[in-house]
Amino acid sequence: MKQSPLVVLLTLLLGLSILSSMPVHAQNPLEGPSWTIGWATDMDSKFIVEMDIDWDAEGEIIAYVENNRMSQLEIELTYEFDSWVPFTFSGPDTLSVAANENETFSITFNSIDDDDAREYNPDNTSTLTVTAEEKVGDTSTSTQELEGDVGVPRIFDLRPDVTLSDETLYAGSWIEISAHLANNGNTRDAVKQATVQFRSCPHLSMPGIEDLANTLVDTTDAQNGKDTYATLRLEASESQPNRVCEITLTLTSEGDDASRSTTFELEVMGVDDQDSSSTPSETDDSDDSEHLSQESNTLPWIGGIELLMLFSLASLGRNINVKG
Repeated sequence: MKQSPLVVLLTLLLGLSILSSMPVHAQNPLEGPSWTIGWATDMDSKFIVEMDIDWDAEGEIIAYVENNRMSQLEIELTYEFDSWVPFTFSGPDTLSVAANENETFSITFNSIDDDDAREYNPDNTSTLTVTAEEKVGDTSTSTQELEGDVGVPRIFDLRPDVTLSDETLYAGSWIEISAHLANNGNTRDAVKQATVQFRSCPHLSMPGIEDLANTLVDTTDAQNGKDTYATLRLEASESQPNRVCEITLTLTSEGDDASRSTTFELEVMGVDDQDSSSTPSETDDSDDSEHLSQESNTLPWIGGIELLMLFSLASLGRNINVKG
């Protein structure tokens, strides 16, 4: 039976309509799967860049690009933090990944200036964004981003710094000295314990030194911290001899439980030195007495032998007169 041209045309139009309603991916069954970027380093929690007391920073984060396509993948990489960070960072600008291969790359961290590093509060978190852009020639065909949180550790460096007054410490008296509690770390600290040690001067004391415990200390010259000072009383007993004393003041940090100290020297005037320096009139009176004594010794004096000779001569003269 011969079909009419109209039936054939309607059949053809119906078939085209069915094909056009099929999903797009069904039209390209041979198109390969996509590529992915991810972290090889565990970034589920904040990554802490290593940093020591000298503010030397060091660290490395590893990421990967997986290419599941049947052709090579060319990627351009850029890195950006959402805030200022106290370290430098760098990674590769480009990456080539062969078909069905997985390539890793590293993002490294290094040091910056010490003072700048202390300005970053370790309680802060900075987000690192890695942008991977697929390139075909000069054309960008797809882009993916990878994010992770990065921070720095808490650094503690609590130590005392003593300023001596112009006063002289005498035996049986006391003076005040000023102590600066310097926090050279990057976070707030507190004094866990304060002690003092005297070398060769057991008659010195510093009452109230234990009261420095629990003193809160802001970061010094960083993060708008306020300086912390303490006035300490240094006493010398009446039996303290004249001596140059070596004094060591030690603070123990609550943050890292480390003890740091400063040592200084102070001359103490003993009792004998006070008497000799404070009673010049007595010395003058003593000198005058000695002078008078020396002058009295210069007067004529008749000794016992001379007196006997004088009596003998007188007796002899008397006998001669009697005989005459």
